[in-house]
Amino acid sequence: MKHLLTLVLAFCIVQATAQEKVIKAYHETQEDNSLIIYVENRSEVLHSVLLEGNLKGMSASIALPITQVVPPKSTTAFVTLTPTANSYGYSYEFTSTQGDVTAIHDDTYVYQLPYQSGESHRIDQGYLERPTHMDQYALDFHMDTGTKICAIRDGKVMNVVQKHNRGCPDKSCGQYNNFVQVMHADGSIADYSHLQKNGALVKIGDEVKAGDVIALSGATGQASGPHLHLEVYVMRFSGSQSVEASYQLDASTVGIPQTGKSYTKP
Repeated sequence: MKHLLTLVLAFCIVQATAQEKVIKAYHETQEDNSLIIYVENRSEVLHSVLLEGNLKGMSASIALPITQVVPPKSTTAFVTLTPTANSYGYSYEFTSTQGDVTAIHDDTYVYQLPYQSGESHRIDQGYLERPTHMDQYALDFHMDTGTKICAIRDGKVMNVVQKHNRGCPDKSCGQYNNFVQVMHADGSIADYSHLQKNGALVKIGDEVKAGDVIALSGATGQASGPHLHLEVYVMRFSGSQSVEASYQLDASTVGIPQTGKSYTKP
């Protein structure tokens, strides 16, 4: 008896080119002609994977589409497909991105300011402001090159880029951005950008505590001068979604840093 078998694989990596080819899908056929689809994450960063498919004469152990988070350096069994007719077939595709797309930010969390206690830094650009934050809950802290940057929350380092030594105000320089990204317990991510070359003091997989020195500020990427660009966001398959994070502004005040004001970390 002849069976119809069709397999279609499609990759869509939402993150940067450096993340391509780190996610692999494959299947294993069982004695009863069912097959198990696995997804392997070859990277050091957890990824979210959306598996979609079309079945003919087959049933799925879990209804498609399926979204799962695949831990670093691991393989996850996504679904078992079982023939229910003599003639059967299937096709599937998946989309992946770094981070946890199911993450829900803890809006009650109060973040620390991203520098050492006793230091004071001015906000040059705040949430949803021109010229570059119109659609971002992001903050630009005025910082001289080489200023020590501290983690704003406990977490695990998920990305580090520090090889660049170029910056300019034009968008074309965005590709030269140095940064550290830290994932928090609720799945949100803090992005610390425009670091100086070799300015990362942590590596992927490191656990950090709020207040730990993790990087040195600079002016790489799209930057008109030395500063720290800081943004907290959650990942979605469509891209990052920034969140309106609150900070401990002084010993007794919690709020959102405002443009033009300087804040001394308690």
